[in-house]
Amino acid sequence: MAGKIKYLDSREDEQERGITMESSGVSLYFAVTRERKANTASTTTTTTTSNSAEHQEGNANSSNESKPESVVPVANTEYLINLIDSPGHVDFSSEVASAARLSDGAFLLVDVIEGVCTQTIAVLRQAWVEKIRPVLVLNKIDRLITEWKMTASEAYTHMQRLVEQVNAVLAGFWEADRLDEDARKLDKAKAEWKAKHASRTASGDGEDENAEEPTLEWYLEEKDDSHIYFSPELGNVLFSSAFDGWAFGLIDFARVYAPKLGISSPEKLCKVLWGDYFFDLKSKKKVLTRKQYTKLYGHGKSAAAVPLFVQLCLSNIWKVYEATIVNPNSEDIDKIISALGVKVLPRDRRSKDKRTLLTAIMQGWLPLAQACFLTAIEQMPSPITAQRQALPYILNPNDAKPKSEVSNLEKALYECNSGNKAANDAAEPVPVVAYISKMMAVERSQLPEFSTKSERLMYTAEEMRARGRESIREEMMRLRQSQSPSKHISLAGTPSEDGSISLDGLADKLESKLRLESSNGGADSGEGTPDPESDTSDNEELIGFGRIYSGTICVGQEIWAMQPKYDPEQPEQTKSHRKKVTVKALYMLMGRELVALDEVPAGNIFAIRGLESAVLKTATLSTDTSCKNFGSLRSSSAPIVRVALEPAHPRDMSRLEHGLRLLYQADPCVEVELHASGEHILVTAGELHLERCLKDLRERFAKCGIHASAPLVPFRETIMPEPAQQSQEAKNNTSSSTSAPDDEHIGGEHSQPISVASGPRGQVTVTTPNGMVTLTVKVEPLPHSVGNRLMKNHDTIRAIVNGDSEISRSKSGEVSGHETNEIVNQANPIHSEAISGNLSEDSDTDNDGEGKINPDGDGSRKSVNKSAMWLREKIRKGFKKNKRWNRRANSVVDQGIRSFGPHRTGPNLLIYDLPENTQSKNGPWYCPNIRGSSFTKSSEISGGPTISHPSFEKEDEDINANHDDGAEESHAFNNELTIQSLEEPIHTAFQLSTLSGPLCAEPLVGIAVTIKSIEINIPKDGEENEHNRKISLFGQVISTVKEAIRSGFLAWSPRLLLAMYACDIQASSEVLGKVYGVISRRRGRILSEELRDGTPYFMIKALLPVVESFGFADEIRKRTSGDASPLLIFSGFEMLNEDPFWVPTTEEELEDLGEKADRENVARRYMDAIRKRKGMFVERKLVEHAEKQRTLKK
Repeated sequence: MAGKIKYLDSREDEQERGITMESSGVSLYFAVTRERKANTASTTTTTTTSNSAEHQEGNANSSNESKPESVVPVANTEYLINLIDSPGHVDFSSEVASAARLSDGAFLLVDVIEGVCTQTIAVLRQAWVEKIRPVLVLNKIDRLITEWKMTASEAYTHMQRLVEQVNAVLAGFWEADRLDEDARKLDKAKAEWKAKHASRTASGDGEDENAEEPTLEWYLEEKDDSHIYFSPELGNVLFSSAFDGWAFGLIDFARVYAPKLGISSPEKLCKVLWGDYFFDLKSKKKVLTRKQYTKLYGHGKSAAAVPLFVQLCLSNIWKVYEATIVNPNSEDIDKIISALGVKVLPRDRRSKDKRTLLTAIMQGWLPLAQACFLTAIEQMPSPITAQRQALPYILNPNDAKPKSEVSNLEKALYECNSGNKAANDAAEPVPVVAYISKMMAVERSQLPEFSTKSERLMYTAEEMRARGRESIREEMMRLRQSQSPSKHISLAGTPSEDGSISLDGLADKLESKLRLESSNGGADSGEGTPDPESDTSDNEELIGFGRIYSGTICVGQEIWAMQPKYDPEQPEQTKSHRKKVTVKALYMLMGRELVALDEVPAGNIFAIRGLESAVLKTATLSTDTSCKNFGSLRSSSAPIVRVALEPAHPRDMSRLEHGLRLLYQADPCVEVELHASGEHILVTAGELHLERCLKDLRERFAKCGIHASAPLVPFRETIMPEPAQQSQEAKNNTSSSTSAPDDEHIGGEHSQPISVASGPRGQVTVTTPNGMVTLTVKVEPLPHSVGNRLMKNHDTIRAIVNGDSEISRSKSGEVSGHETNEIVNQANPIHSEAISGNLSEDSDTDNDGEGKINPDGDGSRKSVNKSAMWLREKIRKGFKKNKRWNRRANSVVDQGIRSFGPHRTGPNLLIYDLPENTQSKNGPWYCPNIRGSSFTKSSEISGGPTISHPSFEKEDEDINANHDDGAEESHAFNNELTIQSLEEPIHTAFQLSTLSGPLCAEPLVGIAVTIKSIEINIPKDGEENEHNRKISLFGQVISTVKEAIRSGFLAWSPRLLLAMYACDIQASSEVLGKVYGVISRRRGRILSEELRDGTPYFMIKALLPVVESFGFADEIRKRTSGDASPLLIFSGFEMLNEDPFWVPTTEEELEDLGEKADRENVARRYMDAIRKRKGMFVERKLVEHAEKQRTLKK
């Protein structure tokens, strides 16, 4: 049954679909009965993970810290292997991230049919970032034999190419890290050189003419990178067929053939089993290289020579498949069974299913579990070695070098000290440090303390039947006493006509009652409708899934739960992000079962109960509050698919909210938003992820009917430097409805409309309704390179504005998965907060400590300023390459840029182009004095509607305090109104305008708003009237600037940006046309098409709009009869080059399309759909040229 029952796929939909959706762990006992290699070595503690698997040795008495390459499984050694099975589907990449953080090693499964796909690269990157050691597993080799009909030599060439492709990906990661590291070293060398040069000049020693500033070429060092690659002779590659239950490494065949060939050790044979090595035809024992073979036997025989790997390994496997599956032959099967010495049961031998006999032979010859576990022990580091290698990168991401002096806490972490032995000798107890990578929802009845299963295991089958009969008798006696004398108990299988109660019905009733009592923890269920929250909370328990790094955690112990935003260097400022909890229970993971434990030592995977009120998704647990925070996880996939939810019955709204709260905690990739209008938005990673979340809500968490809207896809709005195509009617309609329904003017109703005067293209002069302020605002598109740079460096901008010290920037400016997630989260004008009850997720937009840079950090202020200077030069370079901006590039970049938007970090710029005597009081964006200035927090507050949340009470108090300060400042303006005093409302208007665009209230991208002039005219008509005007002035300025930005935006040619999926499809030539047809119908674009060498399959890469992707996978599978299956990964936004207001105007257009423009305007269709969903005005003619319908009847 191994490999058939799918023990770790505990969900019903996982079993049906045949895929993994949630990471689940199991602890396995493994004993080594014999040595795998000829040489001997001491026992070593080891930890492994598989796709994300993990294993740890149970013997705690070993302290050997040798390299994993030298680890040898010693005979009669016992191991405890903690295996974590994680999903391979792109929608569940967050599950891979949560498993990778807890692991010391990973089995990376690569399908030899599909090859290296995008998800393979993403999983490799996750392993690289987490510093875990992977083992490559080439899976589904059986399909090369049965489906592709490859020979052993062709399969060897194909697998050799796959290993090279995976190594090429690793080489890219290595080069990126090398360049980053060398750039940091070069910057340090330049700083030292400049300091030394300046000291010499100051001392009067003169300048050294031969001294030259260090360069990158001069500073590059050669480093050995051979240890990062996969190579079968090193033992970090396995060849397997998980479906047939077999796997092997080179050492398995080397151990068999080394004595026969007269080789002293299997390790020597392993070195020549992979690659171009051949047997000498004469001696039959001498191994030759390709060059030596050619020299002895010529080019003809050399080309036809069979490598050792094919001759000794693959050819034997091909013979087994040939005799059992391809061309069944009983005589050959008997010979193979006899030669291999495997035991095959008679029932398997007589089975009509050929696969059953094949599986029995291969599992007895090359067992999958043995190959995987022995490879994990040999290749993957022990918890001590792994933590010493990986923890510096987690705790000190900016400087991972080992320090000469470490604290007792760090020493315990690096040594994986559980404190069991050293506690008596040490002066201080070993602190407990653990990390929770995710929260899991488990049925209450599945927990050992609430389950009756452990009691049932104490009785035999006969005793259980006797107890059941006794329970039935007691129930029958109770019913006899309660029933009237006319009714009696019938022993027949069917109910009697006189209303008697049958025995079968009694058993069913008793069983349902027992099940109900078990699910309710033995509580009596009274009549009436129970409270929804208590009903769902009774059925579901949230437990933490994590790993302990030091100390020993015990049941009943009090421990601090620190959320990702907690900073141990600022405990008072961030104390709201920590909470002391009591450990209620500890468990060992056994797939769908949990085993209760009293304590868990360091280096183990465990589950913990009692954190639901303190941990939202991830947390660091420690008994010492000075412990460094392990931070949050970064997933390669960002949530992009959004749906609006509502209960089928309004009375179930509380159930829905409680279910969303549980789902948000239990799923690491789910986001839940609450619109200001009360609409609940569920954000998921993909269509399959959305389907699973809705199923969990309906059946587990909310337990009520739920209606989901059509998927809500994020869009962006931008402008193009082309003539505007919209008509005046469209302008008027858009003008009357560009604000969202909940958008209200700030500062009260206006007594007169805003005065707007048009100027040069995109430039608008506006006057407030009271006539006191006149502004000239110009809106224009940013250069394409500048807009892309701002989007890619979203985290850098946030760090500069907020003074964040933990910023990592690659020299190439690549955007990480976390950056993509941040960009996607700005999809709607919604203040994105989770519905999490009394919990608060530590989002990156948190304003705690805003504008403060830690002076004690490792160059934190210097790092932020350096990043600001780097980004400034990149923006300057982009402006200079554009003809419209090159003349004013220096003035704009050095003094003009005042803010980014929306959320102060978006890809739009607010620029001041005012006379020098009227410049603002704040400096440019890259200067320290702008960080934490008065308008920044206000602008962020005005970024969108908020929801009531208990965890933000303190923040709201700070905001109110700031508003009070602003009110005091406004009194100072009563006597004299200056241009500097209008800075705050201008910035607020800019943030609001960029958050909700004119087309369909989606965020803007790639625009520059320039303030050209500000004029103040205060009429002298009485002090009281003047004072009233000044009170409402700020609100009028906000509305006026918003109207100016909207008018300037519509003066250009507007465009929509579509969210795009990168689509990878593998298809045969027979269905290639059908695949192209499906992609073209959904407005996709083919990027490349490559025929894989040696295979009949094409690899197609395409881009597909997310809005057109729903149902794409099902349609393409139906059209191709299952021969093609797509892989969709979010890749960013792309412009739809079509004006939504386009109408035919030229003579040719009118002649071709007519006045009605019969061609569909796709951009207009998208825009109208969004506006209709948001309740905005949509211009649409429902009836045209209506005539009375004629019928036969009068």
